[in-house]
Amino acid sequence: MDAAWPTVPATPLRRIAAWLLDYVIVAAYLVLLTAISLGLRVSPVHAGFTNAMSQPVTAELLGFVLLTLPVVLYFALLEASPLRSTLGKRALRLAVVDANGGRLSMRRALLREAVRFLPWELSHALLWRVALSPDRGSISFWVTAGFGVVYALVLLYLATLLIGSQHRTVYDRLAGSIVIQL
Repeated sequence: MDAAWPTVPATPLRRIAAWLLDYVIVAAYLVLLTAISLGLRVSPVHAGFTNAMSQPVTAELLGFVLLTLPVVLYFALLEASPLRSTLGKRALRLAVVDANGGRLSMRRALLREAVRFLPWELSHALLWRVALSPDRGSISFWVTAGFGVVYALVLLYLATLLIGSQHRTVYDRLAGSIVIQL
């Protein structure tokens, strides 16, 4: 059993700064994926990859497996680890703990990140439908409504980060977690 850590909530500004640092790592991963993708253009695998990326469902699935899943796992694995923080959070002396100040379980960390990255994944799914639509000039009602949901979720996440003394977001509340200052 872990000894409970002190639970002084992290400020919204520190949480956003930590996220920006983590996003530098995510961006480096995106650069790596782009380089690999460009390398595939000259390989025999290119035709199969191009075919897969020409259909919204397979493009979305590949995007999830190659982009969203690794990013979610980066956050969840590090936040459920004994460090209790991603590299960005660690740099700013923040940690993610459960409501009692203990280590977050992997199940809770995965739930936290799945909910947190829901707008990201939904926007990717919608963008694939727009980009691969046979009639790009016409965006369906469902795509427009989907982007409305994305923006509503992002605003809800930001509002719940800024409101309240503990600055717990929706995904923190669902996972029973809190981000604290060390």
